[in-house]
Amino acid sequence: MKIGEIMSYFLGLLKYVFKGPFTNPVAFYIFGGTILAILVSIPHLLEGNFVNMALTYFMTKYLPPTSLWQIIKQTMLGTLVAGLKWFFLTPRM
Repeated sequence: MKIGEIMSYFLGLLKYVFKGPFTNPVAFYIFGGTILAILVSIPHLLEGNFVNMALTYFMTKYLPPTSLWQIIKQTMLGTLVAGLKWFFLTPRM
């Protein structure tokens, strides 16, 4: 693999992460909400609190956000995870 090909993948990742939220923010917001709901409910699952886990998952995923920071956080998380997923799963020539 040449250095130019490696740099093109890194530039693609940066483009995906920084340009993505402005081109399709709703998709990244939904994807980030799913990831955030799973991350927030995992500690309850490990402790054995299944009712708390289900409630936390439901409240994080399906109830609307109460602040602008929650919207930004979900969109940023969705963009970062989707960008890394694209970077690692794109076949290299």
